[in-house]
Amino acid sequence: MNIVSDKNVMNNQIVTKDEIEPLINEAKIYEVIRVIEGRTIFLKEHFQRMNESIHLSGIKGSLNYEEFKNSAELLIKENSYKNLNIRVSYYYDNKPFTLFYFIESYYPSKEEFNEGVHTITVKMERENPNVKSFQKDLKDNVTRIIKEKNAFEAILINHDNTVSEGSKSNIFFVKGNKLITSPDSSVLLGVTRNKVISVCEENSIMVDKRIIGQDEIESFDGVFLTGTSNDVLPIKTIDQMVFNSSENEVVKKVSGLYLEEIRKEIE
Repeated sequence: MNIVSDKNVMNNQIVTKDEIEPLINEAKIYEVIRVIEGRTIFLKEHFQRMNESIHLSGIKGSLNYEEFKNSAELLIKENSYKNLNIRVSYYYDNKPFTLFYFIESYYPSKEEFNEGVHTITVKMERENPNVKSFQKDLKDNVTRIIKEKNAFEAILINHDNTVSEGSKSNIFFVKGNKLITSPDSSVLLGVTRNKVISVCEENSIMVDKRIIGQDEIESFDGVFLTGTSNDVLPIKTIDQMVFNSSENEVVKKVSGLYLEEIRKEIE
């Protein structure tokens, strides 16, 4: 990843980019937090998920919310970036180490939101879907395939030909007025995914968490990705299958509801 901040934070202390770079390879557990207008978005939810990843991975230690919050605020204060992603990395070596740094971030263009993006399917599985950990081989292979196919994202397909999630996002399908997504046990429990499910439940949009066969993808009315940088991003194509997701009324409603949650966080 490309660290862009000169001043970074390790265990609530300012460190340089040169000091933090060698340590990042030690950290398998990580989290990515969106910053908009100098405000962290859904910080507590990211903190909770990172603590859960540490616990599920069996790595020693845990995080303290006030220290987590203070480190994020210190990083923002010491740098000039007001609209960028923070990456938080964690490892344990006789004591816990928590690293906060700004990374080069890509956000979908207005055109990509308006038209939808191209995705591909890839036969790959995560070691433990519920843990947000760095798997170099999977990341490198998926990144190479995405580049070769000129795709925005790769949708991971399990060995039994069921749909998992995106390589760096979660995926929702639309059928009529209902959303369908993979079971919690099969995916990374994304913060954006959870927010989408929550606002849907509050607004009487049914969400069905179930196993999805690869052979039924073509039968859906629309598809979208969710993620820290993606918000609710319509999918136009999956391999050769075409969807009119950006014009689907359910997709548009869900996107509006989610962006309202973002607005509340900024205010």
